Amino acid sequence: MKLLIIRHGDPDYAIDSLTEKGRREAQLLAERLCRLDIRAFYVSPLGRARDTARPTLEKLGRKAVECEWLREFAPRIHRPDRNGESIAWDWLPQDWTRQENFYHYDR
Repeated sequence: MKLLIIRHGDPDYAIDSLTEKGRREAQLLAERLCRLDIRAFYVSPLGRARDTARPTLEKLGRKAVECEWLREFAPRIHRPDRNGESIAWDWLPQDWTRQENFYHYDR
């Protein structure tokens, strides 16, 4: 058995869907996935995930099982370089790699 984990195409977070680029990525993905013997499809309830899966599912005449647990979680963190909380995904490597404490096992 093989398990393929596919992240959504280029997102438009404001509308929880895909950008034009993301739609093209989803179409290209469909072309590739349609050549594989995939037995089951599972998708997050987020629009950008469903919109990424849609071209493949339509091409194959299949449906995906929507799983709430596949939704990305939004852990809240306290960044030393900002006030308040933010989500971890927004902390870019060029920012967190400047934190000297992260390079010491005892801190």
